[in-house]
Amino acid sequence: MYRIGKITSSHGIKGEVKIYNLSDFDRFLVGYKVFVMIGEDKHEFTIERVRENKNMLIVKFLEFNNINEILKYKGLYVYSDQDVSDQLENNDYHYDDVIGKKVVTDQMIEVGVATSLIEVPQGHLLEIEKPNGKKALVPFIEEFIGEIDDDKIIIKPIEGLI
Repeated sequence: MYRIGKITSSHGIKGEVKIYNLSDFDRFLVGYKVFVMIGEDKHEFTIERVRENKNMLIVKFLEFNNINEILKYKGLYVYSDQDVSDQLENNDYHYDDVIGKKVVTDQMIEVGVATSLIEVPQGHLLEIEKPNGKKALVPFIEEFIGEIDDDKIIIKPIEGLI
C-alpha cells in the first residue's frame, strides 16, 4: 500500500475532488484504481478523469456524480497498491524507504532520524530530527546522501550543514 495523495476538498458539484499529489510517479491515470481507508475499511475508486490545476489534481471518480457523495472523503489520504518499483531509476527511493530511518554521517556518527522529505523547486530536502529535538535539512542529492540501506541513511555532511 503506497500513499500517493491527499483529498483536500471537493471541486464543483459533480463529484470531483482536489487531490494534493504526493507521488513522483504517474499514479493518477484514467482507469487506475485507488483507495482511501476509513478505519479498517478500504474504499476503492476508479479514476474517470484527471487534470492539473495549479499544484493540485482535479480528479473525477467513476463512482461519484454528486458533491454530497464525496464530502466524507475530504482530508483522507489516497493509496494505491500498484508497485512502481520498475519505474525507479538509480538513486530513486520510495518515501517509505526513507522516513523513520536512523541518519548517520559517513564517519558513523549518529545525527538523528529522517522525519520527512520536503519538495522544493530544486528537488527534495531530507528533514532530520536530532536527539535534542531540533531539525536539520539536508539536500537529498548525491553530493550529500550516501548509502541508504535497510536501517540507516548515511549522509556526507559539510561544515555547518547539520
